[in-house]
Amino acid sequence: MSASSRSRGGARLFDLSSDVKKLLTIDTFKGNVSTDDFMEKISSDLVSQLKDQAGAAAFDPKPFVRTFENVLEELVQLRTRVQEQCDELENSTQIVEHQYKQDIADMQSAFEDVYRSYDSLESHIGDVGNTAIRIGEQLETIDKQRSRASESRDIIEYFMEFQEGNSERLSLLCEGGDEGQLKAAIICRRLNAVAKEVDNDVKARIGIEKFCESFEKEMLEDFDRAYKEGDPRVMAHRAKVLFEFNGGASCVQTYVNQHEFFISNKKIEEMEELRRSEDNFDLSNPNIPPPEVDTSLVKLYDDIRITVRKEANIISAVFPQPATVMQVFLQRIFAQSILNHVELLLSRAERYSHLAYLRTLASTHAETKRLIDNLKFYCDKEAKLTDAADASGLLTSASPEEALDRCMGDLFVPYTEADRYLTREKQALNELFGRIIAEFLNYMQERKKNSARNQSVLTRTLNQISASTSGAMLYPTSPSTPSDQPAAATSTNPFERGFDGGSPGFTENGGRNAAAGGAGNGGMMGGVAAADSGNLITVDDDGFKLLSRDAIMRMLNIHAEAIVRCMELSDTQDLPTSILFLYSVLLDFIGTKYLDIALDDVIEELGSKAEPDTSCFAVVSTTTKVMQLMQKHFQTAVLPLVVGTPSVHRNVLGSKNKFMAALENKANDVLRKELESITSWLKELLSLQKRNDFRPKDEDVIMMSMGTQPCVQTVDFITRIYRAACKSLQGKNLETFLFNIGQKLHLMLLDHFKKFYVTPTGGLLVSKDISKYEEVIQMFKIPALNDLFEMLRQLGNIFLVKPEILRSILSEGYLARLDPSMLYPYLEKRVDFKSAKLDRILGVVDENAATAAPADSKAQRRSLFVNENTVLKEMRKNYNRDFLNQEFIAAFKS
Repeated sequence: MSASSRSRGGARLFDLSSDVKKLLTIDTFKGNVSTDDFMEKISSDLVSQLKDQAGAAAFDPKPFVRTFENVLEELVQLRTRVQEQCDELENSTQIVEHQYKQDIADMQSAFEDVYRSYDSLESHIGDVGNTAIRIGEQLETIDKQRSRASESRDIIEYFMEFQEGNSERLSLLCEGGDEGQLKAAIICRRLNAVAKEVDNDVKARIGIEKFCESFEKEMLEDFDRAYKEGDPRVMAHRAKVLFEFNGGASCVQTYVNQHEFFISNKKIEEMEELRRSEDNFDLSNPNIPPPEVDTSLVKLYDDIRITVRKEANIISAVFPQPATVMQVFLQRIFAQSILNHVELLLSRAERYSHLAYLRTLASTHAETKRLIDNLKFYCDKEAKLTDAADASGLLTSASPEEALDRCMGDLFVPYTEADRYLTREKQALNELFGRIIAEFLNYMQERKKNSARNQSVLTRTLNQISASTSGAMLYPTSPSTPSDQPAAATSTNPFERGFDGGSPGFTENGGRNAAAGGAGNGGMMGGVAAADSGNLITVDDDGFKLLSRDAIMRMLNIHAEAIVRCMELSDTQDLPTSILFLYSVLLDFIGTKYLDIALDDVIEELGSKAEPDTSCFAVVSTTTKVMQLMQKHFQTAVLPLVVGTPSVHRNVLGSKNKFMAALENKANDVLRKELESITSWLKELLSLQKRNDFRPKDEDVIMMSMGTQPCVQTVDFITRIYRAACKSLQGKNLETFLFNIGQKLHLMLLDHFKKFYVTPTGGLLVSKDISKYEEVIQMFKIPALNDLFEMLRQLGNIFLVKPEILRSILSEGYLARLDPSMLYPYLEKRVDFKSAKLDRILGVVDENAATAAPADSKAQRRSLFVNENTVLKEMRKNYNRDFLNQEFIAAFKS
């Protein structure tokens, strides 16, 4: 039995210290308790005693064991006490909780009784209220009946008095101050209505009408007098009386008709001055931004803002229905002042040009919208013009804001409804674009006068443009122009005078910029540009002319301005369709009436001339740059306005893509035709090689020290083509075009040198020619072509070296990779081929067979060469294939 077990039955042999007993309480174990700290505290005394006796005896664990057993026993007892306390608390809590639930249930029952009592009380109160309401309604009905009966009695009495010719009582009521006048107005209105219904009493009706006329006249005179004296109190009372009498129509008309804004002599003089004035010339000039709004219109609108802002406060203080009065006042302003002014401005602008008319219409529309917004703010935010209640007569349900919107619509509907605006816009674009395009078409027609080629397309296009453009614009002034030819000098349009007569502003903008474009970047064309008058610019040495970049930019700016006007004048739901319509006009002029004609002309020229010219490069460059400008214009000005309407967006995108694809195809056709012409001309130049050019005499060698004549001409021709192409083509297009020229030339030269016998002296000429060809090809800076012509140069060396070192030449460079049988046609043209027995020396052929090497060896040599030189591999691949393959065309489209 352990010591702890024995201690439960009696007293402990070893008792715990006081410090340890203090630790064995509930407070010690509250919160976070560290076991290590607790053990350290109960062992601290024992550890101290052990340290004091460290020298006397060895370590004795018994004190620690007894202490830990006693502590454990105390802790068990402590846990038992704590558990008993917890059980007691849980029991108490359950009892309290049960009592609480019972109390809550009792209170809920009590509250339900209270709720039922309140519901019953509310029901009783509601019944009483309903009864009171019914009583009140009955009393109100009775009161109305009584009032109506009393009023009817009064009306009958007054009517009977008028039958007797007596109106003194009603006259005394009118003289009874403000209240009497107000009652008299109501009685007069009712008497007038009764008189119209009673047909058998003419005397009373005539008397009532005369009295009402006299009463209304007196009230209007008092209102007019108070208006002139500036007495708003009297005006307000008379207006209230007249509104009760007849709805206030006569009062409102008097107020509006006599307003100074409509009868001012100054306004009349300004209108007369406007009729006599001239339009702003800048309105008709598309080369400058649209001028600001007409100053007279700005001044009128400023006066309207001041007047309406002032009158809004007066109307709200005087009239019982201020919104209705302000509506009449605004309608009068629009009908009398604004409408007349706008009509004058538009009729004056229409005399000059469609552009002046459209610019005036758009600026007037925008300025009027700003005026409408200002007036809405004055009426709604500042004066707060709202009618107090519905009344008969003049009052309508429209608010001043609705009236302003209706006035705005009525003002511009005659100019924008249906397709009137778009028709005008198309006429303006046809006129402005036609003036620019017509100069190019006239040049093309003049260029073809001495040609037998068909001119029907040019003639038809000029006829179309002449239908929408003044005739003088289609015939540029020249010394040969007859004196009776219609000229722009007779036109009132300042832009026409500037175009034909040389307006300083237009010449500065067009001529100078065109010259700068030609010197800097080839103008629009990238060719040899020279400054020309008008819109044309010379693009090559042959004098071919195209529209300058400045002319194309003017067309795009004109179109962008038309889009801005369209945004201003078209309804939101119709805007995408209108943009599609305007964009189709631009595509027609740029594509059908300009670039298509230029490209078709170049294709015809290439097919009719032996030696190709370089104008095609300028046309292709122009086409590319115009397409880039059109794409940027589409993304910037057109796309954002149609992207929200899928159907229109699809149509616009389809039109643009069709336009681009058609121009790309024609540009590819031009380059294809040019390559064919270049190839044919190179063959023609090489065919000029004489059979004895490479078997010269000594003096011939001296004369041809710079190369043979066909070589010199070929090099000069390729150099000219290269320079023209570099000015017009760029990037991959230029590289592909030059590669095909070099590749074709290389193939022709390989075949060319098989045709002529070569002496040792002639070998120098062959080497010189090949060196010239290689030099001009190196300008292309295409590594693949450099490899091809390096192989050709090494091939030319076989005509130059002595027979004894020929074998070493053939074993070096590119020639070492070729099978000797491929070199046989060239070796055969050496004049010493038989005498030197080169065929036996090289083992190329035997005496009875055309092949000297086994087929396997030949295939192995050739295969080795092809694997090691991809350039010649491509040469072999394309040798019997048209170089204008699909990949080349795709490269030009990219």
